[in-house]
Amino acid sequence: MAIELGSATGPASPDAQPARAGLSLLPGRVGVADRIAFTEQLALLLEASVPLHTAIHELQRQSRKPAVRRVLGELHTDILDGKPLSRALARQPAMFPATYTHLVAAAEEGGFLPQILEQLKELDEKAQSLRVALISALTYPAVLLSLSTVVVCFILLWVFPRFADLFESIHDRLPFTTLILMALSDFLRQYGGLVLAGLAAALLAGRRLLASAAPRAALERGLMAVPGLGQTLMGIHMVRVFRILSLSLKHGVPLLKALAAAEEVASTAALRTGMQRMRVSVEEGRGLSAALAELDFIPPLAQEMLATGERTGHLAKVLERLSEHYQRKLEHRLATLAKIVEPAMLLIMGALVAMIVSALILPIFKLSAAVH
Repeated sequence: MAIELGSATGPASPDAQPARAGLSLLPGRVGVADRIAFTEQLALLLEASVPLHTAIHELQRQSRKPAVRRVLGELHTDILDGKPLSRALARQPAMFPATYTHLVAAAEEGGFLPQILEQLKELDEKAQSLRVALISALTYPAVLLSLSTVVVCFILLWVFPRFADLFESIHDRLPFTTLILMALSDFLRQYGGLVLAGLAAALLAGRRLLASAAPRAALERGLMAVPGLGQTLMGIHMVRVFRILSLSLKHGVPLLKALAAAEEVASTAALRTGMQRMRVSVEEGRGLSAALAELDFIPPLAQEMLATGERTGHLAKVLERLSEHYQRKLEHRLATLAKIVEPAMLLIMGALVAMIVSALILPIFKLSAAVH
């Protein structure tokens, strides 16, 4: 999963073009790291009283990434044509999601653009921090799994065939594990190419299938039903939504527009449906409390705090506190998960290799005993 400020979804102005933002190191794409660098540098230049069009032109001149230079060049042209920054940003949804442009528009009206840029940078950095924690928890198990797969394939495809003729002489006395592994070795040597082609086809078909709403929603429901995993995934999405809502409301973005922006960045069907209920509830004048009472994936304590924040007029502050609380909780949970998974993977890998080695060594011992 990508943890970031938001993906480029619905346009924030009539000039916006549909596109998708992502965290990519490819030279032809822009991602969260590019947005963080742009936001930080633009805030510094504006605080130094550099005119907006000059600041953007300077950032374009210094950028080494062609895709970013193109985006900043179009921004510079729009600013020179008299467009406000928020409208110019909305025309570049591949780099600036709707939430970003809404907050910049509010800052332009209030006259605090450098301050909001600094907070937008912090928002992206906190999302990146959570993403790094998730990647760190998954990297070690993924490396161990890859190494185990390579070792097993090497033994089955190169080592076992060297002993095939030797084992034939005592075929009726071979251990059951050796017989199974010999059969698997023969199968992979004969049909390994077909197996790889089948896996590639299955991955491609799965990717296309998940592009449809119904299969993707079914997969989300399945993942959410896994104990521990579902809470972690939903927590990641809730942190992002709460933080965006908090920053939007704190700087004067109307509640309905803030909810619409949060709905755009909600990455699961359940959370998107929940945000839609909240927006409808506010439109009908019932407030957030009525919708919150129906959302079982938001913890009861968070529901109560949000309802209290709405009644007392401190909803933005409550959302900020909740986002910080759940981010700390998630980082602790991911660190704990990594500590549990790492030794478990080592044990599994060791047991697997030990089983394969014993399947090779035991028949050799039997041969040696028979010869003597």
